Amino acid sequence: MKKIIAFIAIVVFFTNCKKTDLQLDDPNSPTPAGSLATVKGVEQFALGMWAKLYSGNNLLVHSMNMHSFMGDEQWTSAGNFGWRYVNQVDKITLPPPYNTVVPGVLVIDQPTQLKALNNLAATNGSQTNALVYEWNMAYLVNGQANFLLAAVENPNITLSASKKATLMAWAYWWKGFAYSRIGSMYIAGVINNKTDGSTDSQYRTRQEMITEANANFDKAIALLAPLAANDSEYNNTLNAIVPNFNKPTPNVTITPQMWVRGINTYKARNLLVNKKVTELTAGDLTSLRTLANAGMVEGDITFLLGISAIAGEGISPNNQQHILLWNSHANNPGWMYPSERWVQDFKPGDQRMVKGVSVLPTPEVNRSARGIQFGTRYFFTAIQNGGYWSTNARTGFANFAGSWEENALMLAEADIRTNQIEAGLARIDRVRAANGAGLAATVGTGLNQAQALEELRKERRIGLTLKGLAFYDARRWGVITKASAGGGRANANVLVPNSMIGATPNGGFTVLPTFMDYNYMDYWDVPVTEFSFNTPSSSSPAIAN
Repeated sequence: MKKIIAFIAIVVFFTNCKKTDLQLDDPNSPTPAGSLATVKGVEQFALGMWAKLYSGNNLLVHSMNMHSFMGDEQWTSAGNFGWRYVNQVDKITLPPPYNTVVPGVLVIDQPTQLKALNNLAATNGSQTNALVYEWNMAYLVNGQANFLLAAVENPNITLSASKKATLMAWAYWWKGFAYSRIGSMYIAGVINNKTDGSTDSQYRTRQEMITEANANFDKAIALLAPLAANDSEYNNTLNAIVPNFNKPTPNVTITPQMWVRGINTYKARNLLVNKKVTELTAGDLTSLRTLANAGMVEGDITFLLGISAIAGEGISPNNQQHILLWNSHANNPGWMYPSERWVQDFKPGDQRMVKGVSVLPTPEVNRSARGIQFGTRYFFTAIQNGGYWSTNARTGFANFAGSWEENALMLAEADIRTNQIEAGLARIDRVRAANGAGLAATVGTGLNQAQALEELRKERRIGLTLKGLAFYDARRWGVITKASAGGGRANANVLVPNSMIGATPNGGFTVLPTFMDYNYMDYWDVPVTEFSFNTPSSSSPAIAN
């Protein structure tokens, strides 16, 4: 991280802004001492936070893609960026009368493979070390936020109270986001609030990272709570630091109250996704309900990752660097596809399936001979054609920071797990109705707790598609746990080549309900790019599984 922090000392111009927006003291030498000596320079630096999500590769999108793959929402057989290795399942058992155990093509399991690739050669050479992308994103963002917090304290810059509060809240929100990503994904992390290029060799447990994330979120709340929704300085500042292509409509403003509710939703997420369902206590559920009750409501706006209409601008260049562009069958056939297991979680008649999923002209079966889990009959219908999860027309938004649907489903889970089943089902029904699912209500149908939890599981799978939650859910529900420890997924649809089971026609396939043993790593090891340059202190917790 020393290298990363040093790099962050350079102010990054955000390429999608007009040249006239870059009113810096010396555009040829954009250092904090020069560029951050004006209000405009500070705002441009705050706007540059979005660039840290990209930094050569769209690190946020890489992270969201990997979560989607490991949550078996999508799959990819491509080895780029280590993708194929994160969703390489351990083994698949075919049902009777076959009963064949089909091991993963790599023979070794995913944790062993990821550890083997956590080296500098795989990081800098083949770029197949999947562990580095989310880590790098989080600490690039954190470093930018540290400099922003220092910049607003410059006595030579005159900032109104509202503008200063907004910029500081922006910095603390991103720090909360960054530490949330680390604590929710890695076995350990580093807390760093410095701007001098140094770091801390005292690593922290993932639980401590979540505590630090929430502490930063609370600092943002304290700054935002006193601000009025019609505060012009707040509105002007926020519109200056959020690019237009990340706004659902021009000059749309997330009010301070919406922002606070969004933070509470993220804090609720931090609690829920870092507990196995078997670990949730009555106290956890009470805390979850408290946070979610103060969280997002229908109609709230949150931070989104949009797409510039001009392919060479923004942080989604060409036709790939966005989660909605990368999975487009028109843009990138063969890169990634919706999983058969995700498709089978739609309830019959769900209009989101009707409108959002199309049938491939030719099914994919054991793509590139890299595993029979890499197969599907489907692709995402483009947004411009009435779909939801894909585009080849540079339109749409990726939700990475929470939504009212996620908040409602967290409340539904708290309700159902405390035997308020009808209340929980009503929330699920509301999400489905608002999203045009066209499904019959579940309220009043006499479902027991187990059945209600299954409705919840299905709705989180479908209603929160591509919102960065699929892996978290697979982990906390125990799906990715190795089968010998009670994990895996039964009745998991797989396109099995007929040649494997002696069926006809030769060259065809049969859809079979298999048992899939994922055996994935729960929390990732610290990447080699960190510990190679920042040796853990003797009192640090374990940094590898």
